[in-house]
Amino acid sequence: MKMKKYIQSMMAFAAIVSFASCSSEDNNTTIENESAVKVMTFTATQEGDEQSTRAAISTSDSKVINWEEGDQISIFDGTNNKQFTLKDGKGTPNATFTGEALESGSYTAVYPYQSTASLSGNDVTNVTLPATQTATDNSFDNNAALMMAQSNSNTLNFKNVVGYVKVKPTFNCTRIDLKAFDNSAVLAGTGTVSYNNGEPKLDLSNAETKNDAITLTGDIKAGNYYYIAVPPVTLKAGWTIEFTAKDNGKLYSRKGTNPITFTRNKVTDLGEFATTGDYWYDPVRADQEVDLGLTITIGTKNYKVIFAKSNLTTTGLAANEYDYGDYFAWGATEPWYTEIDKTSSPWTATWKKLGGYKSTNAPFYNSSTDSYTKYTPGDALEASDDAARQILKGDWRIPTTEIWAALVNNSTKDWDSTNKGYKFTKNSQTLFLPAAGNVWETSFENVGSSGRYWSGTTASLNRTAYYLHFGDVNLNAQDSGSRNQGFPVRPVRLVEVSQSQQ
Repeated sequence: MKMKKYIQSMMAFAAIVSFASCSSEDNNTTIENESAVKVMTFTATQEGDEQSTRAAISTSDSKVINWEEGDQISIFDGTNNKQFTLKDGKGTPNATFTGEALESGSYTAVYPYQSTASLSGNDVTNVTLPATQTATDNSFDNNAALMMAQSNSNTLNFKNVVGYVKVKPTFNCTRIDLKAFDNSAVLAGTGTVSYNNGEPKLDLSNAETKNDAITLTGDIKAGNYYYIAVPPVTLKAGWTIEFTAKDNGKLYSRKGTNPITFTRNKVTDLGEFATTGDYWYDPVRADQEVDLGLTITIGTKNYKVIFAKSNLTTTGLAANEYDYGDYFAWGATEPWYTEIDKTSSPWTATWKKLGGYKSTNAPFYNSSTDSYTKYTPGDALEASDDAARQILKGDWRIPTTEIWAALVNNSTKDWDSTNKGYKFTKNSQTLFLPAAGNVWETSFENVGSSGRYWSGTTASLNRTAYYLHFGDVNLNAQDSGSRNQGFPVRPVRLVEVSQSQQ
């Protein structure tokens, strides 16, 4: 869909395109069979222009949405999905569309054209609200602007199926991500739309393909408004809106501390966002990150790996790169002690879990089968079980074994005998990992002589996971050990890049 739109008002959104006024070309066509497919013409109009719902997406004078050449719609003449294309009226709010359809006592229409959609009773199935939308200056992605109409005549008045989230970044971005908290709501996917007595409704609850996030991508320019098409849904407290800066890949994340409700045919204005402000939720500052220029490929996409400069603690990152941080079992999002006494030799701790880091305390461990009930070999940690994600939020995570391998294979490596740890150097940048050792049951072991850092990937045996392992004379990016052990965590985040940016 290529509908041209301009957005000005920051008030509630209401103008919706609809198409109407159809006349068949019977005068020019000889019809021998009244049930045969005919060439038909429809005219598009727009939904109400009441003061309370005056269009926010409009031209400066008329506050309407104009059609553009190439626009297409789906019209159902019963069960058939017919494609109609703009004929006349581009650049105006009233345009005609032509196509072939059966004459029918009623018509159902969906905008934009949905090639896989089907009519089932009064509902249209297999309609997609995309999880990835294209950023359009002062407007929205045409392909996400779902609308619907029903009529017993050839006049069809379209109404919006979706609402919109409006944001204005004051810095250039490559993407904006809107996310529900903890997979608690569906924001995009392939589902069903129904006319619902004049109030179109989108149902994604039974969709085979559904997402708890929507990503707006493209050349997002500072000072412009951008709109994200969203379904009518309530997001519970903890939802986030995230901006990825274009100049340095920095992720800026704002957390919603209250629930938020999106409504059909309305704009939810989240306001203006700058790189400074106390609304950012990501607690990691730019000077707490290390960019070695390291990249990895996941599927068909390339990502830059950004490392945190220090180890993870229960409250964020350790104060400096030489600190050990806290110790986490694999899949646990908090340590199993309240404090460590580092003045004793060996160290001792006050334990929250009796017996410390042993199997019976490990997440998802089943003592009757001596095995784990969640994650099979090769699985990656889910966000809910990832200590880095849960503590730092944003896109921070525990590195996969592929990330550790990329670090080891693509950097200069040196044991630092003074600070007791490993240095990885690439592109004149250095990442330091202290030899923090590990915890087995209640014993702190190998402190100062060995580094063991969790990967977010399970190993070949059900009871184990991979980790980066080093000492003064050895380095292994893919060692494996029992998931109940306490290891430090070094968080990373990924920034999508193109081949030309590498």
